[in-house]
Formats: sequence, C-alpha cells, structure tokens
Amino acid sequence: LETEREKAVVSTQSTGDGELREFLSQHERASEEDQVDQQIEPKTTLFKQYLNLCAEESALDDGIYYLAEALRNGVIEIQVFLKHVRSLARKKFMVRALINKVKETINKCEVK
Repeated sequence: LETEREKAVVSTQSTGDGELREFLSQHERASEEDQVDQQIEPKTTLFKQYLNLCAEESALDDGIYYLAEALRNGVIEIQVFLKHVRSLARKKFMVRALINKVKETINKCEVK
C-alpha cells in the first residue's frame, strides 16, 4: 500500500514539475521590463501623448527644483539660475497648454 502511495506522489510531482517547467520556459522569454511596459502602454495615441507630456512636465519641474538647489548651495550664480529657469518655465508653459488641449480632446471623445 505504501509503494502505491509513493508511486502516486511521484507521478503527481513529475506531472507538476513538467507543467511548472513549461510555464517557466514560456514566461522566461519575456523579460520583466517588457511585461511592465505592456501593462502601462496606453491604448490610443492620444493617451500616449498625454502620458509623454505629463512625464515631460515632471522632468521640467525636477530641472527647476535642482536649479534652485544648486543656487541655494552656491553652485551657480543668480544670473545662470534665472536664465535656465526662464527657459524651463517657457517650455513648461507650452507643455501645460498642450496637456490642457489633449485633456479637452479626450473629454470630447469620451462624451460621444
């Protein structure tokens, strides 16, 4: 009786191992990065544009923040700070205006 149970356990384990190996071989091919990118990939070009614009706006905010930190720490002078902050602020204004247009377009598309 014990040998029959042992054979059944071994049979179940080998079947499970085969399924597990098959699953792992299928999923090892796709890297984690690919899987994450697929999960957050926007479905339409409009949403992709919106995502890229939001990322660009955040990058511009980061740039302004680090310029302020550099000024505070005495790494750059006020003239350099103002020159670069004006440039980044101009870019951020244009990005924000485009974000608002994209939002309006998305809202119009959702209403229809």
